[in-house]
Amino acid sequence: MKSKVLSIYFPQFHTIPENDEWWGSGFTEWTNVKRGKPFYYGHYQPREPLHDNYYDLSDLKVLEKHTRTARKAGISGFCFYHYYFRGKTLLEKPIENYRDNSKEQFPYCLIWANQSWGRTWYRSSIGNKVLLKQIYGDEDDWRRQFYYLLDFFRDSRYIKIDNKPLYIIYIPQDIKCRKKMFALWQQLARKHGFDGLFLVAMNTSYGKDNNCSLYDAFLDFEPLRSFENDKTWRKRLDDWKSRHIDIVDRNRCSWLNRIGTRNTYSYAYLCKAIEREAKRSSDKTLPGIFPGWDNTSRKDEAGIIVSGSTPEKFKRHLINMLKIADRHSKKFIFLNAWNEWSEGAYVEADKRYGYAYLRAMQDVLERR
Repeated sequence: MKSKVLSIYFPQFHTIPENDEWWGSGFTEWTNVKRGKPFYYGHYQPREPLHDNYYDLSDLKVLEKHTRTARKAGISGFCFYHYYFRGKTLLEKPIENYRDNSKEQFPYCLIWANQSWGRTWYRSSIGNKVLLKQIYGDEDDWRRQFYYLLDFFRDSRYIKIDNKPLYIIYIPQDIKCRKKMFALWQQLARKHGFDGLFLVAMNTSYGKDNNCSLYDAFLDFEPLRSFENDKTWRKRLDDWKSRHIDIVDRNRCSWLNRIGTRNTYSYAYLCKAIEREAKRSSDKTLPGIFPGWDNTSRKDEAGIIVSGSTPEKFKRHLINMLKIADRHSKKFIFLNAWNEWSEGAYVEADKRYGYAYLRAMQDVLERR
């Protein structure tokens, strides 16, 4: 079996009233991206899209173009983050618009980013606080959430495995009522013509849900899973730096910042660690890959910088991971991400590399 690549997709590239209220009028993810600055010489910030393509996902044509570009690169589908808070949705319009109005036939599924929204990004005079708390409610709330999802599940483009819609949950262990909630969803899915849901739990920096019987699979979310599980001196050094980030001057580009910033990990090291883990992972684990990581434009000096990513290294990593995934009969590999620009995890064209990451994917995936 040849493994397919699915790419995580971040929808916060259009304005919503809530972000206007919380972060200022006109806020989108591009606001975070544009505030990036280099901490030291050679630090690749700010990240800038090729041709200043600061797109707006409220325009369906933008997302449709992304699906065509992704298909050309060999990606088999998008995994859209969606945000659901006991009946309230955020950033839902691009995905709903694609479902209801697009004739593009690019497959997709949903990831429930189920954490509370908090002011945990860059410093603000308002201070840290919960902006929208995640409350899981009772059986009526779970039923209402399923029927919101059902319109997606019924879409012929929605990814299904053995007649089970693929539904991914970011931090399932945060859901204390998950046994009863998931049991109800499985029952409702069968009631509406499916053979249940194909539930996937993500392995992230929050750890892994040990209640394995609830899930059809687990997804290694990289590089956060590797950060969390690293046992080498790199982890100890990164932890030390995270406690001493006050030594970094975020307003200067200085060689002293190179010593103080959280730039302990190299891309090559993490790729090797991910490949080793993929070789020994369980049958239920689906591997993850990433093209790069630097979330300092979002988190300032608290962000982590992974140095040394290039299209050539990404291409080798993709080749290696596909060989491992094929050998272990993994149905999918998950790419983090298509467009996480303020985390430095994107394959879209930028001013430094142009389309090189997408071409690297196309070169590898066309030959399969």
